[in-house]
Amino acid sequence: MLLQAVSQPLTVDIWTWLFNSFNVLVIMLLLYKFLWKPIQTVMTEREELIENSLAHAADSKAEAEKLLAEYREQMQDAQREAQAVIAEATDKAKVAGERIVQEAEQEAAKTLSRAKAEIEREREKALAAIRDEVTSLVVLATGKLIGRTLNEDDHRHLVQEFVDQVAAAEGAADEQVGEVQ
Repeated sequence: MLLQAVSQPLTVDIWTWLFNSFNVLVIMLLLYKFLWKPIQTVMTEREELIENSLAHAADSKAEAEKLLAEYREQMQDAQREAQAVIAEATDKAKVAGERIVQEAEQEAAKTLSRAKAEIEREREKALAAIRDEVTSLVVLATGKLIGRTLNEDDHRHLVQEFVDQVAAAEGAADEQVGEVQ
């Protein structure tokens, strides 16, 4: 028998083949039920999770792009507003500068007119002092020339004549000075 088994190595036994086929089918059914269906369920869930993640990522990207566009618009608005504020400040500074220059010119004109008025007052004082001095000198000189003391009426009359002559001479001198200036 041993020789027979060795002489035909590939013999097919139907019952063994049926039993092995049945075992393979049972194992395949068990694997399908307990292994393939859970793996298929896990794979389907994983696929849905990935699709949801991709959709969420696409939504997040669209929202980020929208926020970026809004941010850029806000930046442009802020730049325009800053430029408007700078332009307004520049205009205000120009107006303030012009106003300050105008006020300075007005103050200078006022100071000049006050100085001219002060000079005129001092000139009048000096002329009055000169008239008084000239009057007293004239009275002295007249008294010496006449050789007598003048009474009050003579004195007034002489002084009035002299003052009139000096005033006339002064008016002529003022006209000459006015022409020179």
